[in-house]
Amino acid sequence: MIIDKIENASLYYGLGERFQLALEWLATVDPDTLPSGQKVEIKGDELYATRFDVDTKPPADCKLECHKDYADIQFVVSGTEGMGYSLPDAPLTQLSEYTPDIQFFTTDWDTLTIRPGTFYIVWPQDLHAPRVALGATGPVTVIVAKVKLV
Repeated sequence: MIIDKIENASLYYGLGERFQLALEWLATVDPDTLPSGQKVEIKGDELYATRFDVDTKPPADCKLECHKDYADIQFVVSGTEGMGYSLPDAPLTQLSEYTPDIQFFTTDWDTLTIRPGTFYIVWPQDLHAPRVALGATGPVTVIVAKVKLV
């Protein structure tokens, strides 16, 4: 897992061409030009993004998720959210079967605060719960870039 401010995105270009392209795109795109909830292709199915305008949810309503084929780069544009995370060796309870590209689990987890201008990258082993309310629920705008790994 990587967490940083978007102005430091160039530090992670070494992760590969698709990551560099995604981070450059996130740093320069005008979020107001993106349709909410619709997939925007950046490089076909190798790299695409979706803008989400949603409300955060109480922690009890959040589930840990993981992805096998794509890394997520989640970039908070506005609002503040918690991001739940679990250590890779935590005892897990599977909540769903794997479907293209998501699976849900539960276990004990901790929460990080993600503020506007911050992005995080999660890999297949990084179980994470996005959109966690920190206190009262509230609106958040997030752009999620999906970077194909395989």
